[in-house]
Amino acid sequence: MNPKTNPTTQTKILLIGSVPKTTESIRALLESSNHTVDLIPSISAFESSVANKRFDAIVSAADSSKFNAEELFELVSLLSIETPVIGYSTKSNPSTIVDFIRFGGVDFFCLPEDLSVVTSRVQTAITQSQQNTEIQETIKNNNSLYNTMNEELQRVLDENDTLSNDLANTHCETDKKMQQVAIGAEFQTLVNQELEVEAMLRTALGYMLTRVGAMNAAVYLREGDTDWGIGAYINYDRQSEQFQTLIDTLGHAVCPIVSGETQVKHYKDGEVFAQVIDADITDFSGSEVLTVPCFHEDRCMAVIVLFRGDTRPFNQETTDTIETVREIFGTQLGTILKIHRRAESKWPSESIDDDDWSHGKAA
Repeated sequence: MNPKTNPTTQTKILLIGSVPKTTESIRALLESSNHTVDLIPSISAFESSVANKRFDAIVSAADSSKFNAEELFELVSLLSIETPVIGYSTKSNPSTIVDFIRFGGVDFFCLPEDLSVVTSRVQTAITQSQQNTEIQETIKNNNSLYNTMNEELQRVLDENDTLSNDLANTHCETDKKMQQVAIGAEFQTLVNQELEVEAMLRTALGYMLTRVGAMNAAVYLREGDTDWGIGAYINYDRQSEQFQTLIDTLGHAVCPIVSGETQVKHYKDGEVFAQVIDADITDFSGSEVLTVPCFHEDRCMAVIVLFRGDTRPFNQETTDTIETVREIFGTQLGTILKIHRRAESKWPSESIDDDDWSHGKAA
């Protein structure tokens, strides 16, 4: 940015002209007003002059036989685009003045008539140019500041969007966890009321149907160390005889595999499940399957197999629900069996005769 001129600040002016009488008059006037003047006779020296110095104004002859206005302004536009250009002529030719202004000149002197106003009008042109430069710099700085603020605003908005998404996801995850906690508490309350295996199985399967929807189900209970038996089942969409045969043979194939697993497994392709347990793929073609190991402490107490047509697939919420209730199911099943074993081990070896009770002899 050019400094604002004042009476104690020298400005640099490039004077172009080949007529000594005229150029010396202009030079003397400008230098007397505290301007530094470099004189070149033609624009052939223009490039070397502006290469090493920065000029505040260019005062150039407009009727030189060595160059025309168009050539001058081409050089100015390439080498010193922000410098104001002022023309002068000793011949009053309106077309010359018009051409000069049209190419980009800011003022024009007709000499010798305008000698008395040369310095003031040059100073005005310089001052106006500096003000324009300052305005452009201010606009540039404002644009830069605006871009910086806009980028920062966009960054903040992006961060806000990210935080909002994170909060929304966290809220959603929290809701899902709270829902599973509620399901677990509800299921726990229901099965804790059942102290018989058969009643507990009915309650558990009924609850699963309520939460998951209609489906085929088979619950296999451990019998000894290696054997498994069918504890309960639900036939949703199969022929009765075919379903009975299926669940009778399914337990021997699926229980040894699933009892060694620790998570619910979801088979979206029933044929893949059939291949894993080496079963007939036609029995599970077009179905989705969930296999559910149920543990009490470190022992698998039951294996549940749930399946239905893949037109009603098991979603993630279903899997989460089954994951929640299976732990409670396994624990309650182990508790019931433990109570039964304890009762059997403490039962008297000889029963009291009915007559003793009937005659009030039992204390």
